[in-house]
Amino acid sequence: MKEAIRKRLKELTSIIGLSGYEWDVARYVKKELEGYADSIEVMKNGMLVAAKKGKKPGPRVLISAHMDEVGYAVKTISPDGFLYFSKVGLASEACLPGRRVLIKGDKGIVPGIIGTRSAHLLTPEEMARPQTVKQSYVDICVSSREEAEALGIRTGSQIIPDSPCVEMLDTDYLSGRAIDDRVGCAILIESMKNLKAEDIHGEVFAVFGILEESTVSAVSSAVNYLNPDYGLFIDTVPAGDVPDSDYLKELPVGLGKGPVIILSQAYAGVMAYAVSHPKLVEALRDSAASTGVKYQEFAFINAAYVTDGARCIYAGNGMAIVSLAIPRRYSHSPVEVCNLNDAAAALKITEDFLKRNIDLTMI
Repeated sequence: MKEAIRKRLKELTSIIGLSGYEWDVARYVKKELEGYADSIEVMKNGMLVAAKKGKKPGPRVLISAHMDEVGYAVKTISPDGFLYFSKVGLASEACLPGRRVLIKGDKGIVPGIIGTRSAHLLTPEEMARPQTVKQSYVDICVSSREEAEALGIRTGSQIIPDSPCVEMLDTDYLSGRAIDDRVGCAILIESMKNLKAEDIHGEVFAVFGILEESTVSAVSSAVNYLNPDYGLFIDTVPAGDVPDSDYLKELPVGLGKGPVIILSQAYAGVMAYAVSHPKLVEALRDSAASTGVKYQEFAFINAAYVTDGARCIYAGNGMAIVSLAIPRRYSHSPVEVCNLNDAAAALKITEDFLKRNIDLTMI
């Protein structure tokens, strides 16, 4: 399982797919699942749904991960060929200066560098302040707007960090861009390939979502369309096992300690919470026990953390949700880090969970 996810994650993170531009990721997923799903449909908004029917009666179960990533998009091109850009999603501005990037033009990928003012010209006060997107530009080493446009670059062209998925010295650790949430897509693909019809009660719908990094309501359109009984949302979660976090008091989530069952989610800036259904939480715990893997749990109450599942509670006729998350360090940066053992454990839990016929009755 670990090696399958390693290969899959390296392939998925090599694809550019910002919010609203996930088509190449969807093409990859569709190709990989052909022959393993009873049906594969790409919705008009770009969301991909792969369905597999079971041989036993049971519920309609949705499992979801999102294909998009944070990054940047070209806003304007200066007369001398420099690219001014805006953020797509909550991309970290702390990682801007001097970063190598890739621009997806109409004629192919163009390399570039996010410019930084010469350190020799900076005052001590300027050196202490982070460079913002408004102060930034991409240098593609051309001398005019016309040269940039001839390369296929235009307003809206996608820009991502040139940060491939690489193994650390301990090869169980992978670093790179778009681990959030291409690792979830890898788990969905492997789950659908491994599940047999005789394993399933009812029907499983694997939904590869869009726009999660800019809005967590996009998958609700698939919920309205499919009308599932309950859903499992695979995502990533910040890890608190680093010096700039208080692990015990703030975020007791660590890499290599297993995937995280998210008990509740909190919306940023508002007093609103989305609670995972107790029966689905119990089922995930049982799946972890039956597969012999370790896991973690966390409830986001005062800290902001939301997955697509939070909004889907209120979509359609209403649905029960639970989220299973892979810990990762350095959220929304070009160098997110995850542990493959956590992803492999999440895959085992997911496959066992999808084989269950869960009774949601509480009262």
